[in-house]
Amino acid sequence: MKKTGPLNAAAELPEQPVKTQAKRPVNHSGFYCYIGPNLAGLIQHGTIFRGSWDDALKAAAAAIEKYPLVKSLIVSGDALPAERLKIKKPGNALYENYKKLAGK
Repeated sequence: MKKTGPLNAAAELPEQPVKTQAKRPVNHSGFYCYIGPNLAGLIQHGTIFRGSWDDALKAAAAAIEKYPLVKSLIVSGDALPAERLKIKKPGNALYENYKKLAGK
């Protein structure tokens, strides 16, 4: 008689699909904006990136390579008004990432 233990039970389960990153909401404004601190020679606060999210990441690739948190501070034009307010208030990821990049 074959034993069905935890290892065998897991092997019998159907293969689960690999989870991918959640899709970003549709950006109707057509641009993205960096709302983090100035990083000399890499990126400045308020830099506008026209096009898609991927276009913005390509344009900011040098800054993201050196400071990965830059990626979290590039926001869509649709979300810009709310995110600019959120980044000034403690208790959220935008605020924390801004402070880490600013060195405060």
